[in-house]
Amino acid sequence: MTTNFFQNIASLNLPGTWKLVIQTDADGNMTVSELFNATCGDKAVKLIIPYTLTGTAQDLDEAFFTKITDPLVKTAELQTNLEAHLKSVEQAKAASKLEQDKKNKEKAQATATPKKTEDAELPEPKISKEDKKKVYDTTMENVTELIKKFKFSEALTILPSVEEHPNKENELKKKRQYLEQQANLYEKALLNYNS
Repeated sequence: MTTNFFQNIASLNLPGTWKLVIQTDADGNMTVSELFNATCGDKAVKLIIPYTLTGTAQDLDEAFFTKITDPLVKTAELQTNLEAHLKSVEQAKAASKLEQDKKNKEKAQATATPKKTEDAELPEPKISKEDKKKVYDTTMENVTELIKKFKFSEALTILPSVEEHPNKENELKKKRQYLEQQANLYEKALLNYNS
């Protein structure tokens, strides 16, 4: 018997990992769960649930690839965009004024030769409290929106650090602990749902 199942998969041209689960019942129906994962460094992809189809063997033979193609392409695009997004965030961070000032200060300290009577100290880069507060408030609003969408892992990635906002240490530690706990619970719930 010859099938073209794997040729159909190859024709989609989507590099990644496929997970297929096929369950049969006493009436001759089948339930097929398909989960596709492209290579992506964002833990948020673990929140994607499998695409599930149920029908007779003949129904699935006729419609399987027709039904899964669109969702698969969208899933692959999302994961590719997530990966590109993560890279752009890292690039933006490296290029940010704060990072540049920090690097310049470190470079100046490393190359500065101490004077005989006193060491030269560079002033800290000045960022207004208002600007810092605006960035913090906006980021925390984004965290809240992600929590409402059950995107706990994504919220964790944008949560401000205690080092940048030491006056908010207790609030940030509690929020981080909450997000880690919720992300863990959500991931376990998805695993239980998928198994």
